[in-house]
Amino acid sequence: MSYSLVQEQSFGSDNWCLKFQPLYNHGLLTSLSNGEVKLLDWETLNPVRNFKIDQVSINSMKLINNDYNNASLFATATLNSVKIYDIKSNDCIATITNDKKSPFLSLDSRHDMLACGTELQGVDAELYIYDVRNWSSPVKSFVDSHHDDITDIKFHPSDSNFLLSGSTDGYTNVYDLTQQEEDDALYQVINYASIHSCGWLSPRRIYTLSHMETFSISELNDRTDELREPQPLDFGDIRDQWNCDYVIDIYPGYIATGRSQEGNGNLQIIPMDGETVESSKAITIDRAHSDEVIRDVFIPRNHHNVLYSCGEDGTVKSWKSPHSQSTALEEFWDYSQRFNVFEQSQSPAPKKKHSKKKKHAIRYKPY
Repeated sequence: MSYSLVQEQSFGSDNWCLKFQPLYNHGLLTSLSNGEVKLLDWETLNPVRNFKIDQVSINSMKLINNDYNNASLFATATLNSVKIYDIKSNDCIATITNDKKSPFLSLDSRHDMLACGTELQGVDAELYIYDVRNWSSPVKSFVDSHHDDITDIKFHPSDSNFLLSGSTDGYTNVYDLTQQEEDDALYQVINYASIHSCGWLSPRRIYTLSHMETFSISELNDRTDELREPQPLDFGDIRDQWNCDYVIDIYPGYIATGRSQEGNGNLQIIPMDGETVESSKAITIDRAHSDEVIRDVFIPRNHHNVLYSCGEDGTVKSWKSPHSQSTALEEFWDYSQRFNVFEQSQSPAPKKKHSKKKKHAIRYKPY
């Protein structure tokens, strides 16, 4: 089972292609290191619209509300600001800055909210949450919970009361958004390593992927006062286990990894069934982006035999398999069913008290 190259679009070898966001009714968005976002035709990969966001690289890009069917707005984060664009009018409808003038690194949007995470400025990095119906000021600010760059943010897809943030300070924080004060809102702290990405693998299971290519799965604590500590499922350093040099990211139903070996780098798609990583069933594309780092991968729902990749060689590529892949899913679970995660729990894990430690002496930047 293999993929063959179908189309390729180059934006210049010195212009990295960074992230995808799928607008199913319009095309595929890709962000670039020259400060532009391109809307690409699904089949030809030809640009059908260009958004000039900034003069500097785009650190993150998210659809507002992550609604792939009806999304008409997307957000970008750069060193200077977060900007909100209307895909239909090609207009910037809002610009978000902060008092410290901290660069923005990370974004997520669900439940009519947009969360923005910053680089470290001074003592702390900061996290702001906006109501997408009013961009004038944040509805919540967490300014004392991370002591280094905030590299990833994830709203809980089904319970709007919970939010994750991961940082190069080694912590993944879980926030209870029903609480008004920051100390009360900091519900759980997972101490792991400098975070490349984090997210919700199931309604109460949290994955953490570090910049050192280590991977772990933890339990969301319940609301009891007992201090039993659930043990995380720690995979350790996964480079040998998954036959790769780096992990691109964790996606619903699969993991994407890369290898850089002097012109013979490959892209690997590893099926993931629940918490089982099926590395023996991995699909490999040789020389996907030569020996350059692959920055993102996307497999469309309902077209599991098509795959898109982009990387630091400045190209976006589409690939096709003659077989329908069974590894790609639209979501980790049915996000349309809203619920309280504690009411859904069959075997709750106990709550631990959170504690903060001194920040690490070494800072790990995201790619």
